[in-house]
Amino acid sequence: MNSLAAAGPVRHNASFRKFPMKKRPDSRSLLPYLLLAVSAASWGANWAVVRAVIQDITPFALVFWRLLLACLLLFPFALPHLRRDLPAASKKWKWIFFFGVSGVAGFPIFGYLGVKYTTAINAAVLNSSLPLFMVPMAWLVRGDTIRARQLAGMALSLAGTLAIVTAGDPAVLASFRFNPGDLLILLAVALWALYTVLLYHRPSMHALSFLFFILLAGTLFCAPFYAMELLAGPTGTLSPRLLAALAYLVIFPSIVAYVCWNHAVPLVGPNVAGFFNPLVPVFATLAAILLLGEQIHAYHVAGFVLVLGGLYLTSTR
Repeated sequence: MNSLAAAGPVRHNASFRKFPMKKRPDSRSLLPYLLLAVSAASWGANWAVVRAVIQDITPFALVFWRLLLACLLLFPFALPHLRRDLPAASKKWKWIFFFGVSGVAGFPIFGYLGVKYTTAINAAVLNSSLPLFMVPMAWLVRGDTIRARQLAGMALSLAGTLAIVTAGDPAVLASFRFNPGDLLILLAVALWALYTVLLYHRPSMHALSFLFFILLAGTLFCAPFYAMELLAGPTGTLSPRLLAALAYLVIFPSIVAYVCWNHAVPLVGPNVAGFFNPLVPVFATLAAILLLGEQIHAYHVAGFVLVLGGLYLTSTR
């Protein structure tokens, strides 16, 4: 739980509606960027883990148990703060529900559904499109602008992602075709962009309280869909592999990644945070190599270098 401690409480006297906050971190501070990298690593490995077990369990069942177990695991850590933050949650319950449905439940539901119907290459490419949603949303909602340096960094990062997912062969893109799974993943990415851009509306409360409340909202949202799956028949086959996958999904993508992301986004802004998304397929590739026995090649190394160069351009002033 060191990552949770690093994230720390997020409590400010001013309302998050005044985002960006007056006291912005020194550009030399690495903490927000390290937290964003931890989030990208957690969510990147998430896709490899899900691909390994998605045929053993239905998407709604996987998301429901992931969120419910995350709530139970987080509860004792969040409990000292929940009583104090309950009035703020009650006052901003609509925003709590929005964040729980869009980012905590909606994003993985549509993503897991999409993985069942599309290829790994399509999924990785489409998840890398987050800045393409984030930048115009941030401009429309908050009036954020983007600099030429950040555009260059985004292009460099996307080039690195494409180098990885196409195995260094541009001809692979010529065979890229949309299918229903691709559209589901695009919807998931759009929901995540909206979640991130609107994070400045989050209630002023401790980071663990906020995460617990939105996890609970996501669980309640998933419950009726999971119940309908149960009525239709078995939703999965319990196995040691599935239990191990659930343990990872509960701890890292559901708790550690959200605490890091929710803490870092108000500090650096949604545009900079969105530029870290090309790291997700990079870490997904590393996870596939470690967990699924895939081999590393020269195009992997080239892609990693391009992505890191892009992140340097987008995250430095």
